[in-house]
Amino acid sequence: MKKLLLLIPVLLLFGYLIWSNLDRQELNLPTDAQFRDYQTIGIDSGRGNLIGIQPFMVTADYSSEKAFYKKMDGYFAQLKQRHWLNSKSIVVLPEYLGTWLVTVNEKHSVYTSPSSAKALQTMALSNLGSYASAYLSVPDSVKVHPRYAIFKMKAEIMAKIYGNVFKKIASTYQVHIVAGSILLPNPKVENNEITPQDGLMYNVSAVFRPNGTIAIDLVKKSFPIAEEQAFLAASPIQNLPSFDTPAGKLGVLICADSWFQEGYQVLKQKGVKILAVPSFCSINFGWQIPWTGYSGWPTPAQAKADIGILTEGQAWLKYAMVGKAFTVGNMQAGMNVFLKGQLWDFGFDGRTTSTLGTKSYTDNQSLSSTATCLWL
Repeated sequence: MKKLLLLIPVLLLFGYLIWSNLDRQELNLPTDAQFRDYQTIGIDSGRGNLIGIQPFMVTADYSSEKAFYKKMDGYFAQLKQRHWLNSKSIVVLPEYLGTWLVTVNEKHSVYTSPSSAKALQTMALSNLGSYASAYLSVPDSVKVHPRYAIFKMKAEIMAKIYGNVFKKIASTYQVHIVAGSILLPNPKVENNEITPQDGLMYNVSAVFRPNGTIAIDLVKKSFPIAEEQAFLAASPIQNLPSFDTPAGKLGVLICADSWFQEGYQVLKQKGVKILAVPSFCSINFGWQIPWTGYSGWPTPAQAKADIGILTEGQAWLKYAMVGKAFTVGNMQAGMNVFLKGQLWDFGFDGRTTSTLGTKSYTDNQSLSSTATCLWL
């Protein structure tokens, strides 16, 4: 009887190990990397261009490094066919594009889960050892420990794939890439690799150069919205970097950061003339709903009268990049792109907006993949 009792935990552990490793083979589902809409603004004068990609991502695109690369490369190949890419091109990708690499190499049920919460729960249960270790390292200031732990658990593989894919694409097509954003704990760039560390979690964007190197300065979000503040840290706005490119000095503001004057003032002092804004709107048809003010931060006094009057989309055009790039930042050009797709229970909306001096442009309303080229 004692031997049987001792055997039960062994059998349970053995059964758990079988279940946790079951169905982790690479998915071979077809992915569609075709643009549904193109927009060209201006003509090629030799000064370069800003190109915004709004990719349509599905869960299978995050199942492996191969799948993620195939999807991204498919979009860039189409840009090359249209003769949009040259040595002065800057390609802008959306916020959170790299974030869902957190699900890479997981059980198939993760990709077919009805909700992101269920998917993350399955990940925690099927990686108990790694999850528990990450959970114990959660900083005291973090309010939502499980979410932090999931991203800390997968941080190294996420950073590796994100870096590998965009280094290869940047060098293949000889362009600068603002590679959307990814959630990583206290990351830094060393030896041309993005290295996560212990510490607070940030929403970060890397800039990749045409020679396949990663700019040493990462862009960290300074004004995380209400939903992010429970597990993401805010980076000091004065730490915003700038990047030299053949088309001009580049700056990056991640999503909500583009609503605050402080970012434009910092970048203006650094001589930035070209702005990239990776963004994400997690509500279907979210640009059509009434605007509720700044998320997670006090709405400036001059904007309060527009709460409930403007739509979310109208507020983006008035108070974010279009309304501030030239008037506050004295920037010559800018581009704001949004993520599109079918990822668990997330919604998607947002339109590519571009600025050239005092002029602004907005693409056609689309819930699918789009590409916009702004010739400088």
